[in-house]
Amino acid sequence: MKKLIYVLMISLLSLTIFSCAKKSDTSSTTTTTQVEGTWSAACYVNTDNRSYKNTITVSGTDVIAKYEVHSDSSCNTDIWNWEDTYSSLSIGDEVSFSSGATGHEFTLNVVSFTLAVQTTAIISDLNTTSSCGVYWELGKATDITGKTCSSNTGSTTYDVANTTYLGLYKLVGNNLFLSVFNSTGTYPTSVSNTITYVKQ
Repeated sequence: MKKLIYVLMISLLSLTIFSCAKKSDTSSTTTTTQVEGTWSAACYVNTDNRSYKNTITVSGTDVIAKYEVHSDSSCNTDIWNWEDTYSSLSIGDEVSFSSGATGHEFTLNVVSFTLAVQTTAIISDLNTTSSCGVYWELGKATDITGKTCSSNTGSTTYDVANTTYLGLYKLVGNNLFLSVFNSTGTYPTSVSNTITYVKQ
């Protein structure tokens, strides 16, 4: 069950259709103003036949990403809700894509990861295995930042606060496309074109 939750989180960030990107030769002076505001991804069905609705809010250098997961195909029946909070958003070099669009590399720091489970069956499973070393309550946002969550299929350790992520975004009009986040190594070189965030 915990592995499923982890896979879900990763899938939300890593449904990737690759597009070539070329880094600009000059450094960017772009501020966070370009991505300021609220961006929403409309209800969509993933390959696991669950539906998702995502919202990202950027306020200055603070970012809150919310991911609603549903068991039906129309985002009506909740399973669980993620809320990832970040700070210190910094926009870096400009990147040009083969489509002619442009974007930027960026960094941000983890503040917290919380999960609110919306079904009694999942709550029961999580508490039976003492997942993440916490007691789960229906609908309550539970902080799992830096915790290791184990199950009979393995374990997942979530990054601690202040972990720095490297990312990439592409901006096409009022549409925002995001890459996976790297906590080590280099900046991503592609974004996901399967999830479109629209400026609200």
